[in-house]
Amino acid sequence: MSAPLWTVAEVAHALGIAGSFPDTAIDFVTQDSRLVKPGCLFVALSGTPSGGFISAFASARDGWEFADKAEASGAVAMIVPHEIAGIRIPQLVVKDTLIEGLWGLARAARARFKGPVIGLTGSAGKTSTKEYLAAYPNAYASPSSFNNFWGVPLTLCNARPDASLWVVEMGMNQTGEIARLSGLTQPTVALVVNVQPVHLEKLGSLEAIRREKVSIALGLPNDGVLVLPADIAAPEWNGKVIRFGDGTELCELRHTPQGESWQVSALVGGKEIDFSLTPGAPHRVHNALAALASIHAAHLDAAALASRLDGVGIMTGRGVEQTVGGVTVIDDSFNGNPASMAAALESLKARHMTGGRRIAVIGDMLELGTDAPSYHVNLATHLDGIDGVYCVGSLMHHLYQKLPAAKGLGWHEDPATLAPRDVADLLKAGDVVVVKGSKKMFWVNKFVPGLVAALQAKA
Repeated sequence: MSAPLWTVAEVAHALGIAGSFPDTAIDFVTQDSRLVKPGCLFVALSGTPSGGFISAFASARDGWEFADKAEASGAVAMIVPHEIAGIRIPQLVVKDTLIEGLWGLARAARARFKGPVIGLTGSAGKTSTKEYLAAYPNAYASPSSFNNFWGVPLTLCNARPDASLWVVEMGMNQTGEIARLSGLTQPTVALVVNVQPVHLEKLGSLEAIRREKVSIALGLPNDGVLVLPADIAAPEWNGKVIRFGDGTELCELRHTPQGESWQVSALVGGKEIDFSLTPGAPHRVHNALAALASIHAAHLDAAALASRLDGVGIMTGRGVEQTVGGVTVIDDSFNGNPASMAAALESLKARHMTGGRRIAVIGDMLELGTDAPSYHVNLATHLDGIDGVYCVGSLMHHLYQKLPAAKGLGWHEDPATLAPRDVADLLKAGDVVVVKGSKKMFWVNKFVPGLVAALQAKA
């Protein structure tokens, strides 16, 4: 029988809480009372983040208000800011359940792990790259998009001590956040997947975005390795750097399309490695190279990862496709920025067609600041080979006005009032349609499920 992730006594010791606590096994740590299961440690966070962090999902209620629900669902202990009346399981009391509680336990988790840790960030594709890295034999990686001030420490707290590798994704909502998350994670390898015009409203310039992403190196030890694309500078880091992409020591040599798959040959550490990607696309090759470069930097077997890359699927909202009524719908609605939008359009253009049209349903790319209209208009350079475009949102109207009449299928300003059936009526059997935009455009409104239902009703 394998050892538990933690015991209640170990958690109390890690948090510096005096007293006697049982050796009850803990197999999962969560801050969400809805996810509590038997053998779980529940961390009761404040609805308003502490530590100077910002969250778009701040709650009017505090986690400890759900203590009885967590106990009823099988929690064996909980971290709380004060004793909760009527709770019978051990209560581990700390002043600040985020910084002293969750972050404190995360530090203890990181201190006991002696293997390689790859921390990664980027403007686009970081979660997909994380999924590639997670395919390494016996690796542990951040679940879903656990990349913020609570997701990163939860990843560390739940990471298996016997894993071959930890992979920790980091994102940001404000300047300085990546440096803090990297300081907590203490990666041995830090990867920047790319630097693109995302969060311009908050950071103001591409150079400020570069500085924020490269600040992941602040968590590296002196002998750590920073992994960068060929075109990203990092004068702030004086240690070892490994680069990937054209003209570097880790690059694509060639690829051969085979249906929706690409057979890729790459140079990694002076050796040629072959692998497959399904589906194949330029941005997926970029992400795969980033993952292989990081594994190489960690002194692990890049070939062992390469052999598993073809088994890494597409995450929900990031390119999952299904065919309904003869129409292939590609759901890339989880988020959108200039880099990922261009990648989605280029992938659609590269798709082998036996009939039908290539259709893009694209929504506003948000948080681009004063240059937002020009970023939308510039998407026109990626539309050769796209047969029809339906635009959604006030910013996308700038692009729609530039489209040839034959290519513009329509424009709708408010995504909340966009009827999926109106788009379904524009489609016919044989078409391939990609849906892409910032999260608030299609993902939040569950537009793609509505589109699928409309196509089913139409069939």
